Amino acid sequence: MNPTAPMLTVRHAQGEAQIPCRAGMKLHELLLSGGFAVQSSCGGNGSCGECQVRVATAAAIPITDVERLRLTAAQLDDGIRLACQLTPTTDTQVTLVRPVMQMAWRALREDEYCKVELADSAQPTAVRFGVAIDLGTTHIRITLCDLTRGVRIAGRTGLNPQASYGSDVLTRLMEAAHSTEIARRIGGVLQQAIAEALAEISMSAAVDLRMVGKVALVGNTAMLSLLAGKNHALLLQPENWTLRIDCQPDDTGLLRDAWGLAHDADIRFVAPLGGFIGSDLLAGLVATRLTERPAGSLLIDFGTNSEMALWDGSMLYVTSSAGGPAFEGSGISCGMPGENGAIFRLQQDGSGFALRVLGDAEPLGVCGSGLVDAVAWLLRNGKLDRVGRFCESERNGFVLHEGAQHIALLRGDIDVLQRAKAAIGGGVEWLCRQAGLPLSALREVYACGAFGHLLDVDNARQIGLLPPVGTQQVRLESNAALAGCEMLLMSAAAESELEWLRGCSRVFNLAEDAEFESLFVNNLYLQPMQISEPDHQPDRG
Repeated sequence: MNPTAPMLTVRHAQGEAQIPCRAGMKLHELLLSGGFAVQSSCGGNGSCGECQVRVATAAAIPITDVERLRLTAAQLDDGIRLACQLTPTTDTQVTLVRPVMQMAWRALREDEYCKVELADSAQPTAVRFGVAIDLGTTHIRITLCDLTRGVRIAGRTGLNPQASYGSDVLTRLMEAAHSTEIARRIGGVLQQAIAEALAEISMSAAVDLRMVGKVALVGNTAMLSLLAGKNHALLLQPENWTLRIDCQPDDTGLLRDAWGLAHDADIRFVAPLGGFIGSDLLAGLVATRLTERPAGSLLIDFGTNSEMALWDGSMLYVTSSAGGPAFEGSGISCGMPGENGAIFRLQQDGSGFALRVLGDAEPLGVCGSGLVDAVAWLLRNGKLDRVGRFCESERNGFVLHEGAQHIALLRGDIDVLQRAKAAIGGGVEWLCRQAGLPLSALREVYACGAFGHLLDVDNARQIGLLPPVGTQQVRLESNAALAGCEMLLMSAAAESELEWLRGCSRVFNLAEDAEFESLFVNNLYLQPMQISEPDHQPDRG
């Protein structure tokens, strides 16, 4: 340690810590190097305005143009600054305002599992215990299964610790592209998090991890490739966005050792369908049996990178659309994941509204389903127009809760949701056109992914997040990808189904598609999806 180096003093909930400053290093990077992660959707380029810290000597540090754009005058007067904009050159003292939520692993509740009968998948096997892992951009979900009996023994869910490198996959991929060391760290924090979850599961289920002989992982291509430590740079090249990317680690022995599994445990990263179409979508299709449903059945896997699959009776039309992390509570000024303290429901109560909070706790923020409800309520009550503008009385934002935590929706939050839901609406309409189907021909919609079972279908339809089908035709499937992963662990039939799905899928890339761009713009309006007839015959490749 250089004794003459300026010192960064970090005040946090547990006390204080000191980190030596390094020449030219941003405050955001210094905090990361000291083990402190602040919220940041953009990975440190200043565009999200989330990495807020309170600086004791803020007046002595010039305010950047980015900070003037992202912070209010009142915040600046209070010493609030953006960590990605500051480069300490003298002793500096900061207080973390918005640290990344650190959540201990918790058990998956029964209502969080997809309703599939795993016992039907069980087959004779020499391997008794297996582990299924669904790698999401925001959440990780893991279960331990008895493969001989076809039963789930225990499950855990937790936040993906890679969030400190960006809330969306592209930001993380760009961070990893900076150097092999950063890429190694991004994969390493995920590897360590899985090890911690497995240790908890082992203890709660009284199963020695050395008896686990089979592991299957599904996820979006970016998460799989970052954990595998290979080929993630390919995803930054648009020409690869419909190609199959090899995500299987070159040496799974490293993971076996890190996770304490049987010495000969088989670890399989289920191959993605192509580019940004991950194996989590394939696993969800296996679990929901979409291709056994009527023509016009649609599956939407909501997430930071949302994936969609439309079944026309003989072929699957598949695409993905990067709408951003709003559905998972990121990129929103008052957003948070769907965990205890999150406002998940907003209901009409006389002329006002009533909030419901996960865990019946004091509100800490708004998760994706709560955001959808809030916007629908604002529309119904004339507080917001379909363009996304607040009425004059709410021009500075709309307060949802005033207490220990000030929770308010700002104009920028509405814009983030509009873009996310336009990516979905535009993608659904585009797929329908490729299949030669009008929106009115949709028969069933499976809503999987970020919202779980919390989404209010009527409100989602009102703002144009779901197609105009009856409430009874919408099926909310919690953790369908995890269930499909469990089925792949247990069943040769599920494996055959997976390969059949690969063969009947037609993958489309929406990037720079002029027709999709037009549909995206049309779907920015906060209104139900507009039914229109397709203007061309289906594209069957």
